[in-house]
Amino acid sequence: MNKRKITKINKGPKPERGRSDLPSITARADDSFGSKNYAEFSVDKKKEGQYKSKRAMMLAAYILGAAVFVAICAAVKFLLWFIALTPLFLWMAVYFTWPYVSIEYKYTVDHALLTVKTVYGDRYEELMFEGKIKDFSIIAPYNDEYKKQADDFASDAERVEAYSSAGADDIYFGFHTDENGKKTVVFFEMTAQALGALKYYNSSATVISEVRR
Repeated sequence: MNKRKITKINKGPKPERGRSDLPSITARADDSFGSKNYAEFSVDKKKEGQYKSKRAMMLAAYILGAAVFVAICAAVKFLLWFIALTPLFLWMAVYFTWPYVSIEYKYTVDHALLTVKTVYGDRYEELMFEGKIKDFSIIAPYNDEYKKQADDFASDAERVEAYSSAGADDIYFGFHTDENGKKTVVFFEMTAQALGALKYYNSSATVISEVRR
């Protein structure tokens, strides 16, 4: 598996939380943002399980680190004045590390591509998956009817999980095989707009179901 690259976010129009459409803009005929075949949506990773534990450990590390720093400065008299810098050092630690336990997933359907990214604290992003929608053999809800099929495919494929919680509503999966034969099963949360766009680009593979957003 290739190592994923984390990059700074190029700030631009961003969908409102819980919505699948971008803020109102003027769209040209060639403008993806104004097309019904474009969809963008993001969900926060739910604070549960290991993710919740990591957040708690990070907070504990900040508190412990600050306490140790103050204790060392107090013990070494010529460092005493450094205590005044404790808030600055703590702010720097939070600024550079907290984004990695403040996660959301962003999905984009655009120009016949599905792109899935992890967004860290709205500052950095990591590409998890990008592939041609026509190369999906099935895009279906991850429920009783299709669950076994998805799990069987995932046994010999790269598994990309990009949903807020395993118990989230409207989780879909897609089987993707690229031109080099690489298999990927992608799990993500679906919206009505994204479902319509995916259906447009690959109608034979997309299973339509009711979604709440």
